[in-house]
Amino acid sequence: MIAFPNVYGMTGSAVAETAAGPASGSQQLSRRAARWVVRLYWLWPMLLTLAVGGYGLGAPSLWADELATWGAVRIAWRPLYQLLHNVDAVVGPYFVVEKAWVAIAGDSTVALRVPSLLAMAATAGLLALLGHRLGGWWVGLVAGGLFAFVPAVSRYGQEARPYAFSIFFAVLATLLLLRWLDRPAGDGPGWRSAGWGLGLAYAAAIVALGAFQLLAVVLLAGHAVAALRYRRTLRWAVFAGLGLLPLLPLAWLGYRQRGQISWIDKSAFRGLLAVPDTIFAAGIVAGVLIGLSILVISGRPSTVALFAWGVVPPVLLFLAGKVAHVFYPRYLLYTMPAWPVLAALALARTARWRAGVAVLLVGLLGYPTQYSIRTADGHNDAPRAAAQIIAQHERTGDAIAYKLGESAAWEARDAVARYVPADKRPADIFAVTPQRTDGKLAATECADLRACLDRANPQRLWVLRRFTLTDALDNIGQAKEDLLRPRYHLESLWQVKGLTVALYLRN
Repeated sequence: MIAFPNVYGMTGSAVAETAAGPASGSQQLSRRAARWVVRLYWLWPMLLTLAVGGYGLGAPSLWADELATWGAVRIAWRPLYQLLHNVDAVVGPYFVVEKAWVAIAGDSTVALRVPSLLAMAATAGLLALLGHRLGGWWVGLVAGGLFAFVPAVSRYGQEARPYAFSIFFAVLATLLLLRWLDRPAGDGPGWRSAGWGLGLAYAAAIVALGAFQLLAVVLLAGHAVAALRYRRTLRWAVFAGLGLLPLLPLAWLGYRQRGQISWIDKSAFRGLLAVPDTIFAAGIVAGVLIGLSILVISGRPSTVALFAWGVVPPVLLFLAGKVAHVFYPRYLLYTMPAWPVLAALALARTARWRAGVAVLLVGLLGYPTQYSIRTADGHNDAPRAAAQIIAQHERTGDAIAYKLGESAAWEARDAVARYVPADKRPADIFAVTPQRTDGKLAATECADLRACLDRANPQRLWVLRRFTLTDALDNIGQAKEDLLRPRYHLESLWQVKGLTVALYLRN
C-alpha cells in the first residue's frame, strides 16, 4: 500500500551530467553513490535506528513491566488466555506476538527486546516516507535521522513492551490518512478511485494501533482535526469507525479491568508539563525539536495535521484524566514522531549541511540519556542486581518472603525466578501456587502462615520488596509482619534502584 517513490530526478547537480564533457571514473562513482543515497533515503534512518537502538540492547535488566511480559509469554497458551481474562487484556495482543516470537528466538533479554527494536527501525523508515511526502526526500531523511537520535526511541526500542508497536502504527495510520486526504474527493467511478483502498488500510492501521495500546486511539482526535482541515470529515469518520469497531471487545475487557490503572493519579497541570520530557526521554531534545517545529506553524493542511497529532491527544487525555485514571505521560509516546517531521520541515529551509549538523547536535544532546538508559538499572529498576545479592549470599536452607498486593507485586518473585540460578534460590515458603496460575497474576499463599513457617523453620529468611525501604518488614502485610518480627532480626539490608533486599536471622 505504501510505495517507495522513484527519486532519481531529485539529486540536483550532484547527479546531472555537466556540459564540460565526460565525467571521470571517480566522478561517475560519486554520482552513482549519490543516486543510491537519494533513492534509498528511507533505508538510512532505519539502519541508523537499528545501530543506535541495538547498542547495549541486553545491558539493562528487565524491569517490572518487562518481567510481566517474560512471565506471561513463558506460560502455556491456555493459562495465558485465563490470565488475560482477568488481567492485562489490553496487553494481550502484544503478548500473543511476543509469545510466538519467543517460541522461535528464545527468551533471552536481547530476544525479548528485538521485536520492539525492529518496530522502531521500521517506524524510522515510515517517518522518512512521511517526510518525503510533505517536503521531499531530504525532509524524509532528516526526519528519520532526528527520530533515530531521540533517546525515547532507544529507551522503548529496547523494552519488551508494546510501545514501539503503537508508535509504528500511529505513524502508519497518519501516513495513510494524509495519502487519503490528499486524494481529490470523488475523482471518478469505482471503489479504488474513491479512495476506499487507502481508507480501509487506514482503518486496519487503527485496529492494530488500538490492539497494541488501546488508549492510543486518542490519536483519532488529532486525525479528526486534520480531516476537518481537509474538509473530508464525514468520510473520514466512516473509516475511523470501521477501525474502532473491532476494538470494542478489547475496550470492554479493559474497562472491566480498569482497576489495574487505578494507581494513576487524576491529571494535574504538572503532569501535562512532564509530557515532552517523557515522550522524548530527554527534556533538552524535546525543547530543540519542539522549538524548531514552532517555526513552521501555518494553516497548511498537512502542517495542521502534524501539529494536531502532537498536541491534541495529550490535551484530550489530560482532560479525560480529570475524571478517570488514564492520564500517564508514557501513554502518549505515539505522539512523539510528529515533532521530528515538523523539525525536519523547518530545517529544510536552511542549507543541507546546517540541517546535518542539527541532526548530529540532537544526537549529542541526547547522549547523556542514551548512556544512562543502557546501564544495568537503566529501565527504572534493578532486579538483576537484587537477585545477584541473593545468589552471592545464599546458603542451603534459606527461605524467602514477599509482599502480596504490592504495586507490581509480581516483580520480586519474577526477579528471583529469572535471575537467581535454580540451585541458589531460597525456598518460597509461603507460596502454595506459582504466579500466573488459574488466571491469577499473583501467587497463592498459605492460609495459615504460621503453619507454613513452622514447617520450614528456616534459620535465615530473605525478604525482597519493591521500592527503597529501611525496614523490609514494614507494611509487608499485618499477619506476616506480626509473625516474622518476633522470630527474626535484621542481619543485612541492601538497596538497589527500585528494590530492597533484606536478610533476617532467627532469634
